[in-house]
Amino acid sequence: MVRKNVLIIFIFLVLGCQTSDDDTQLDFINEIPTVNSEENLDEGSSSAVKSFDREQMLTFIVSQIIIPSFDNLDMNLGELKTSFNLFNGAITEENLTDLRNKWLDAYKAWQSVEMFNIDKAMEGYYLFKSNTYPVDTTRVKTNIENGTYDLENPNNYSAQGFPTIDYLLYGLDNDSSKVINHFRDNTKNRDYLGAIIGALVDNTKDIKDNWKTVKDEFVKSTENTASSNLNMMVNDFIYYYEKGFRAHKFGIPGGVFSSGALPDKVEGYYSKVFTKELALVAMTSIKNFFNGISFENNKVKGQCLKSYLDYIESSKEKLLSDEINAQLDIAEKSINQLDNSFVGQINSDLTNLLRTYDDIQATVVLLKVDMLQVLNINVDYADADGD
Repeated sequence: MVRKNVLIIFIFLVLGCQTSDDDTQLDFINEIPTVNSEENLDEGSSSAVKSFDREQMLTFIVSQIIIPSFDNLDMNLGELKTSFNLFNGAITEENLTDLRNKWLDAYKAWQSVEMFNIDKAMEGYYLFKSNTYPVDTTRVKTNIENGTYDLENPNNYSAQGFPTIDYLLYGLDNDSSKVINHFRDNTKNRDYLGAIIGALVDNTKDIKDNWKTVKDEFVKSTENTASSNLNMMVNDFIYYYEKGFRAHKFGIPGGVFSSGALPDKVEGYYSKVFTKELALVAMTSIKNFFNGISFENNKVKGQCLKSYLDYIESSKEKLLSDEINAQLDIAEKSINQLDNSFVGQINSDLTNLLRTYDDIQATVVLLKVDMLQVLNINVDYADADGD
């Protein structure tokens, strides 16, 4: 499976997902790391690692979490496309409201799949095409005016996806009646909105269909090597938590990696009031993945990272998984205490946002250092922000 080479090439093509002026973007490894020998583990831990059914764990994750999450996103994007077609045929306040609601539903569904940047999604830059922010509004306007654009061009990653839909539905004007006028008076605006919604639909369907094709073979790759699907998935989960979740949603707009706060770099910047809602959906997805909770039925649980850790640490009184879950709960509670709008939170009380960042950061160490040590898995990406 192509992974490191593609990422190394890509970093020279695009500045990175979501922001461009901090040192946390696309901190990819420059070479494949040497895998730890199981000799580094004590005898009991080594035996547990070898005997735990990792294929069963991957099977549950793929069949009960990943595929249903993509099915849900695919369904919501289909409803978004239907709503756009209705709006395109009758540009009314009611249809604009429905279109905005369907966008939010789909964006929330996206939060459950963003962490799975592996296999075809990674190779096709699905993440960058779907959720690169802040939006390059200059390029969006140029694309609209020209009427021709290549959405496969890396320069257009910041001019499509959920953030650009956010810009077109909310950012053209603060007054919804004037937003309607922008679409009514300029068919190019509608054409572009339809094109980027269509691209999201098509890209998601490709990823969803691919998962259903490769799932049986995918779950067999459980070796403790840098290229095994199990090790890459664990690393992708941690990378998402550290960068996509911690840094992009909180740290970068909060100014952790810059000389000051950057409120224009929040997720859902133009709609303003959905930032916390999106972050909370993402947190739920993180906790469900770690704890092996089925996407479709939260009463169904299966083999997961928590059960893997617990299996290895069965002789210990204090479990690492309990410590991780306790810290995730603290972070979730901290997010809940923020304003619905992170822009408003930054402008009124930045300290609370930074405190939330610290609460989220505390779990990074538990996952990236403690958990990987127990599981005997190496980090497969470089880190530039001192964690």
